[in-house]
Amino acid sequence: MKKTAFWKQALVSAVLIGGAVLAWQNRDALRTFWTSATAPDQRQTETEAQGPGTPVIVAEVRFVQDDLAFSAIGTGFALRSVTLRAPSSGEVTALEIAPGARFAAGDTLMQLDDTDERLAVALAEARLSRATSERDRYQALQDTGAAATARFEQAQTDFKVARIELDQARADLARRTLRAPFDGVTGLASVETGDRIATDETVSSFDDRSRILVEFDLPEALLGRVEIGQPVTASTPAVEDRSFDGEITAIDSRVDVATRTARIRAAIDNAADILRPGASFSLRIDLPGKTYPAVPELALQFSRGELNLWRVSGGTAEQVTVRLVRRREGLVLVDGPLAEGDHIVVEGTQRLREGAPVNVLNTATDGSS
Repeated sequence: MKKTAFWKQALVSAVLIGGAVLAWQNRDALRTFWTSATAPDQRQTETEAQGPGTPVIVAEVRFVQDDLAFSAIGTGFALRSVTLRAPSSGEVTALEIAPGARFAAGDTLMQLDDTDERLAVALAEARLSRATSERDRYQALQDTGAAATARFEQAQTDFKVARIELDQARADLARRTLRAPFDGVTGLASVETGDRIATDETVSSFDDRSRILVEFDLPEALLGRVEIGQPVTASTPAVEDRSFDGEITAIDSRVDVATRTARIRAAIDNAADILRPGASFSLRIDLPGKTYPAVPELALQFSRGELNLWRVSGGTAEQVTVRLVRRREGLVLVDGPLAEGDHIVVEGTQRLREGAPVNVLNTATDGSS
């Protein structure tokens, strides 16, 4: 075997070492050259894998009802509530009023001294009896022609006056008794037996607590969602760990110009007599709304004062102008010409143009996850 001369081996080694040193010193330039040489092949491979058109990710449009849960604080009132006042002045001889005592309409609550009034009734009854006898006697004489017409007319007048006086005496006697105006319960009395009181002096409160009315304010923007009979749920600090069902019974005919709210009244059944007038109530009302298309927030674009999104139709991009209604749980409710199941672009929107072909990379979902 022929051996290579030593000087040749030394020359080859020197060339190899020099080339390695030169390559190391210019390694960045060589890397750039290599990348530029292989990039067209890589881009071609990616394009062939993606297919024609702009690559996008889409989601399906679904329709969602724009329901709202409205909460408010209101004050409770009795179904019927009055302040009992003395019907006339005098001494209190009997008092049945006690806190929480129940009475039926017409029951006696307070009695004033009525001695003079009873005597006046008895006197008026006697006068009426005499006037009745006189009228009847002159009526009989008038039929026979033995009595003058003027005397008969006077007897009739005396009879009418006596009857009016009796009615007046009985009314005065009735005003000596304070009676329950309807079925209800009394509160604390402000007088005692033996007190002398004046006409219209406050005696006590009187409430019909069979139902509690709760009034609260509703913004005018929600008035269209409220109607009579709509259910409400209420709770009060006066009764812990319980909620009560009720319904809307009245809607005010005006909107307050200062607050832009309307007064709403709800009624809560209180047959168990647990709730009290004057208590504060926290109410919740589920307000139904219209049905709108729901799309992911990523799908929306704001441009030139308009809110737009891209819909994939026939493999091409179509821009749709919509109006924002409400944000809800990662979705946006919009109002626009969209249909259930439409494919909306959520990623890749920046490169889209009207009518441009698109390449959908995923299986469309509703985008809610």
